[in-house]
Amino acid sequence: MKRVIAIILLLTLAYVFTSLDYSRSEGGSYEYYITSWKEVGIPNLVTAILADWRAYDSLGEATLLFTAIAGFYLLLGGKKK
Repeated sequence: MKRVIAIILLLTLAYVFTSLDYSRSEGGSYEYYITSWKEVGIPNLVTAILADWRAYDSLGEATLLFTAIAGFYLLLGGKKK
């Protein structure tokens, strides 16, 4: 029974991922930085992207990683004595 559920879930996810539209969308963050990167106050476009938004992204990733490690630690029962 578990194997049937896993196969149905796998096929459903495969269908969802193959039906997504992977074409390049107009607008988005690249167009935003091209049109307004001088407002950030950093002359280099790559540095402006890293300094402006990637710091928030990295902070979110670090928070997610810490939460996952703490959750697994608690799930496994903490320290063994």
